[in-house]
Amino acid sequence: MTDVNFDKLKIIFIDWYLTLTSVTFLNKLKTEHHDIFKKFIEVIFEKNQNGWQYDWARGKLNKENAAAEIEKAGIMPHEKVLQTFADCCANQTLDYPEVLNLISKIRKQGIKVVLATDNWDVFCDYTIPSLNLEHYFDDILSSNQVGFLKRDVKDGIMLFFADYLQKNNIKKEQAVLVDDAKINIDTCQKCHFPAIQTTNCFETLSILQNILEQKCKKN
Repeated sequence: MTDVNFDKLKIIFIDWYLTLTSVTFLNKLKTEHHDIFKKFIEVIFEKNQNGWQYDWARGKLNKENAAAEIEKAGIMPHEKVLQTFADCCANQTLDYPEVLNLISKIRKQGIKVVLATDNWDVFCDYTIPSLNLEHYFDDILSSNQVGFLKRDVKDGIMLFFADYLQKNNIKKEQAVLVDDAKINIDTCQKCHFPAIQTTNCFETLSILQNILEQKCKKN
């Protein structure tokens, strides 16, 4: 954990997968057709020597390109892959819906809460509208739209957050990232960006509750 300045805290960036949900974006496929799910995972992650999933996450590729790779592997026709992405992503859920009430209370204390995720266009196209996430967060930053992953650094600056902080006149010392991924927490430490690592979605509730209590004390 990099120290959080609760006196000056203006914004919380909060991760999505394994921080607010443990439901994989292909969970519906995993449940209904596990054999096909395993083949999708092989193509996207396990046997992907070019690492194109990162280009997808940085917005250099899109769902059409991903569907083409899966079709090329002989798993499923292109249009059916796209429909599978849509069906699965629209069926993601929060592990603990009560987290939205906590987020609302934090926002009422004058702190922005921004969903900050390394993700693909399918998340923006289907998961966000399905869960009406834009209603619960001040903003949503997804790497495919930002063009950078949270781990991307140049000259000690975390590029994922840089433009947003500048546009909102917020210094990194006035922010905190809540995230499960060690690589993101380590990057924050190297860049002196306040961060708190969560180990699961239930712990995220406790972290947010603590932030709320600390902020209420300062007020």
